[in-house]
Amino acid sequence: MVDTAALASTAGVEQVVHTVAGDVAPSELGVVLPHEHVLIDLGKFFEEPTDPIERDYANAELTLENLGWVRFHHRQSRDNLVLSDVQTQIEELRQFKEAGGGTVVELTPACAGQDVSGLVALSLATSLHVVASTGVYLDEFQSELTRTMSSEQIGERMVRDITEGIDGGEIRAGIIGEMGCSWPLTVNEEKALRGAVYAQLATGASISIHPGRHPDAPGLLLDLLSSFGARLDRVVIGHLDRTVPEHDELVAVGRSGCFLEFDLFGQESSYVRYGPVDLPNDATRIKRIAALIDAGFEDQILVSHDIAVKKWLSHYGGHGYDHILKRVVPRMKEHGISDDAMQKMLVSNPARLLALSQPVGH
Repeated sequence: MVDTAALASTAGVEQVVHTVAGDVAPSELGVVLPHEHVLIDLGKFFEEPTDPIERDYANAELTLENLGWVRFHHRQSRDNLVLSDVQTQIEELRQFKEAGGGTVVELTPACAGQDVSGLVALSLATSLHVVASTGVYLDEFQSELTRTMSSEQIGERMVRDITEGIDGGEIRAGIIGEMGCSWPLTVNEEKALRGAVYAQLATGASISIHPGRHPDAPGLLLDLLSSFGARLDRVVIGHLDRTVPEHDELVAVGRSGCFLEFDLFGQESSYVRYGPVDLPNDATRIKRIAALIDAGFEDQILVSHDIAVKKWLSHYGGHGYDHILKRVVPRMKEHGISDDAMQKMLVSNPARLLALSQPVGH
């Protein structure tokens, strides 16, 4: 179970998590998916096909008839790149709730279609805790306004999102992210990272990083964040499953003290490459996690799906948000991962990640 002693209030200070329905204690989160997208618009990734027949597919709604094509061309389907139907997403998240889930961290930033009112509706309809984020995604998604802002101005905006409310509203962000980083890192992305560190130091919130698609990216980003003064124990390096394939390199990342996130569970495609690294299957992910647990990193590991397109939803034949609880956890047991280690990955590690300190009576 959650180590409530580690999450308990200290003198004059209490630990809370900002959710779209209000603050809750970290011990109330239950099983957490720390890296998901429920309402998102990735339309800026769209790639127009050159073939006339495929162009018809690209502009059609996703159906059973074209699903096979979309699975191989997911950036060439406009409809696939948008999750905006709240009722469909309520049904998807209910499957996670029914499987034993408690909390979803929604890492969609404003520049990728964040829908705060939709997240509130999702939380109320499913009785799940939903944590919204504040962040800046990849350079190609950044608004012209963000490009003109200084790192301090970006950081101040994030601080307001966390302490007052997102975009001047009443819903407070609970995490900084998803901070998009390309390979190589662009000037605008580096500026945004500086802003994220500014906000982290001002609020104590964790930063969730989307690293560039190269095995060297996590280490270089951690060095850069450290030079900015970031608390690396409040930093998540995501997408490790598609970025760092070698155990020794994963250990080197873990030695920084950051959270090690394997967040592409359910994405198994021999034909998909993320940069120079082949996408592993779930069995390989589990083996890598088991090796890290044996090396002493079980207090830093997080797991999630990073669902962000329609083809991964159960409505369209995908694995859905309940995949880890329904299918991965049993496989983890078969691979010798203990119940205690799974409890840490699913419950206590993400609770620590999301916990924010505030004065008692705030």
